[in-house]
Amino acid sequence: MEQHTIADDLAAEVGGACLGMRVARLHRVVARLYEQALQTVGLTQPQMEVLASLISAAGPVRPTALAARLILERSTISRNLALMQNRGWVAVTETSATRRAMSVTITGAGIDAFTSAAAAWRRAQADAARMLGPDAAPMLDQWLGLDAATPAGGSDAETPGPRSRARAGKARDG
Repeated sequence: MEQHTIADDLAAEVGGACLGMRVARLHRVVARLYEQALQTVGLTQPQMEVLASLISAAGPVRPTALAARLILERSTISRNLALMQNRGWVAVTETSATRRAMSVTITGAGIDAFTSAAAAWRRAQADAARMLGPDAAPMLDQWLGLDAATPAGGSDAETPGPRSRARAGKARDG
């Protein structure tokens, strides 16, 4: 078979069946809903997610732990935290003599920014729920392996929930 024909066949297969491309497109569509709503109050969706996680943590969080909790690259969380620190929304404290370890907490200004976005976020949330349907949240939680009873935030000292411990046990037992 000619190379161009193979490429055409693969392009048709990828374009018609690729779950990764569909999820990426869905992400862009849904993210656009939130970004348009939140821009009216000067927040982005990732900033809203970081602030929500810091509020739920109820104490200092290491940026590495925050990145892991939000399933983000460490460099992405660092960039977001630097922008948010410049706006006064978060405070970063060095926690080691070598100045390499740090923790982050939300400030009063961060709480104010977060709460000022309530109406905009709720509007975007309602639009996304209408678009995705009533079963979207539980289905997404299932796909992402999230336990609905376990908060997304939490302090660095939190212990894993029962579902996390069960997964960890299965991974150990092989």
